[in-house]
Amino acid sequence: MISSKKHGNFKIEVVKKDGARENFNINKLVKSLLNSEVDYEYIDSIVSVVCSKIYDKISTDGIKRIVCEVLKEIDNQKGTKYAKNYQFKNVLKVRTSKNEFQPFDKYKIMNTLVDETGLDIKTAEKISNEIEKEIKKLNLKYLTAPMIRELVNAKLIEHGLEEFRQKHTRLGIPIYDIKKLINSGSRENANLMHNPESIHKWVADETMKQYALLEVFPKHIADAHMKGDIHLHDLEYAAIRPVCCQHDLRNFFMYGLKVDGTGRHTSVSKPAKHAEVAIQHAAKVLSAAQCEMSGGQSIDEFNIWLAPYMRGLPYDRIKQLMQMFIYEMNQIYAARGGQVVFSSINLELEVPDFLKDKPAVIAGTTRGTYGEYEEEVKMILEALVDVTMEGDAFGKPFLFPNFIVKLREKAFSDENKELMIKLHKLSSKWGLPYFINMLPEWQANNTNAMGCRTRLSGDWTGNTENDTLRTGNMQWYTLNLPRIAYEAGGDDDRLFEIMDEKLAILTEALNIKHNVTLKILSNRIMPFMTQKFGDEQYYRYDNTTKTFGFVGLNELLKYHLGEELHTSKEALAFGEKVIQHIRDYADNLKKETGLRWTVTQTPAESTAGRFARLDYKYYKDETKSVVNGDLTDASSLYYTNSSHVRVNSPTTLGEKIRIEEKFHPLCNGGHIGHFWNAEAYADPEVLMDITKKIAEKSNIGFWTYTKNLSICEKCGKGMPGLRDSCDCCGSSEIQKFSRITGYLQNVSNWNNAKRQELIDRKSNIPRI
Repeated sequence: MISSKKHGNFKIEVVKKDGARENFNINKLVKSLLNSEVDYEYIDSIVSVVCSKIYDKISTDGIKRIVCEVLKEIDNQKGTKYAKNYQFKNVLKVRTSKNEFQPFDKYKIMNTLVDETGLDIKTAEKISNEIEKEIKKLNLKYLTAPMIRELVNAKLIEHGLEEFRQKHTRLGIPIYDIKKLINSGSRENANLMHNPESIHKWVADETMKQYALLEVFPKHIADAHMKGDIHLHDLEYAAIRPVCCQHDLRNFFMYGLKVDGTGRHTSVSKPAKHAEVAIQHAAKVLSAAQCEMSGGQSIDEFNIWLAPYMRGLPYDRIKQLMQMFIYEMNQIYAARGGQVVFSSINLELEVPDFLKDKPAVIAGTTRGTYGEYEEEVKMILEALVDVTMEGDAFGKPFLFPNFIVKLREKAFSDENKELMIKLHKLSSKWGLPYFINMLPEWQANNTNAMGCRTRLSGDWTGNTENDTLRTGNMQWYTLNLPRIAYEAGGDDDRLFEIMDEKLAILTEALNIKHNVTLKILSNRIMPFMTQKFGDEQYYRYDNTTKTFGFVGLNELLKYHLGEELHTSKEALAFGEKVIQHIRDYADNLKKETGLRWTVTQTPAESTAGRFARLDYKYYKDETKSVVNGDLTDASSLYYTNSSHVRVNSPTTLGEKIRIEEKFHPLCNGGHIGHFWNAEAYADPEVLMDITKKIAEKSNIGFWTYTKNLSICEKCGKGMPGLRDSCDCCGSSEIQKFSRITGYLQNVSNWNNAKRQELIDRKSNIPRI
């Protein structure tokens, strides 16, 4: 007897033809089979299959159909005879999601509603009866599982059961959209090529985005995102990944490398003994972490950790090793959707004070302290500059890793002058590297950057290493500042009230993501990041940042005050007040919750355009007076990134610095200064002088000199500016490169809004 077997919270009942119900009885099934002249040798296997497939409220016909299917597999002739005896010829078939045909059974609908949505059994039975009646009227030959689900969803709406409809809905993407992705791809992320893996990612992303908006976030947050009040970044990863991390290679150099985090699915490496292996391990750490996180991966103090491995090696050998690393990071297509790892390395001109006395890790042991490897630290940096300067085999710039140099007190000393000139030659040629200014008083003893600009600083707990290493940004979500201005209608008090309302929504969303991530970590869905070295988990999740981003401060000011950041001191002061308000909000949350709340200048690769397009749809009259782009082409519209000066404003570099430096200390979760060097080939010593002035006389915390480039595919010649033909051979086969937000990328991959911004950008180098 299996009458006590459970299905959900109910015993399995069988519905007879007259509507009566009885508990499923295995003895009765055996007797029925024998009466139907089924050979005794088949009885046991038939009963086993029936017991595995039955469900609550199955009909007697449903059981007989299962018997028929099994019999046909055993002996087709006997199965066919059995089917004729029970007249199964005209039964409506359902093509299931498992690519099988099964007879239609209304009780499966009822059970699904109870199991998936929690609907009470009486209402579920009523809906399943109504669906059965309507299907019989349609005179169909077969149904699909999605068709039935759509009919049920419509019936739930008809009965006012929207909450249950949402739980019952099916996620996916229309056939038309899949065809479009196959044929044309997507330009939402310029780092993705159009290939089979990216197509697969885009399709999966759409399903996960729908899941996030239906299941992860409550309706009011999902609606705020969809309307454009806010932007929930990385929605496709909201349920499964945090964003970015600053890695510390010492753990792997001491204990070895398990790229799966467990050693059960991949080979395990002992601690690297040789420099070549250390380089490979560094690349694999970044690619392994990228598999578990949605944003850029970075190694802070890159040349510090590697310095012990370079002891005694000639410069040419060190250069070759750095070349190996650069090519690894530009050729391993291991990241999501068939792309290279979105990687960064933070570099030092000398060993910083907080690391000088720390034991230097190499090959599973320690040899002296990092302060003893000053020469190797400089040689690694110089080698990276030389390799990056050369470009790849076709003469193109290396797109990754983001090359970030920290400028401390000795940066402009005579001993570093030659290396600094080399760095600025690199800047002149490729628009690299990025600089972190460690000189302002508001900077802590260590600061680093990841990906486009997200930032960690050693002022969270006061423990520099815990605050800046093995942790990162959990997530940032973004405010649409121009819309707040439209809704405030010129009223200062109302503007800040609305801002607080939107910040409260972002806070709730970030708290949800925080709790979701805690669950992911506890369930070991991120085995690489949660692996232990000794007794300590690698990933310091408690120190990750929960971050408020923002877009369009310039347009907020233009609408609210009639002035822009660069046109009046009053506008600049009010802009500071707006961002200070967000920072105060974050700081208060920090005190209340004990979590690390910060403010960032959102990179806004797609968000600046999305906000502008939605505002032009819902607030057309207000938007058209401030938005950038071509009003006849909505896809070209965009807002100015974060608190930057409008890209085509008539400002000198000095004016731009004096405006934008106001916001870097406020944006403790990330900031950047983009100084356009679009056409000019600036003299390296002139650029170095500009760098010195920025570092010593401003509060700019992180910046780069952006250079537009063109590379001829035919002859390999590199040219400054965006060219349509080659200066050397006349070919029109030109690849164009520029910085889209915080990284160099081929312009052909950019979305329309960012392409319009590129056209609008105005060079402000070398004037100061």
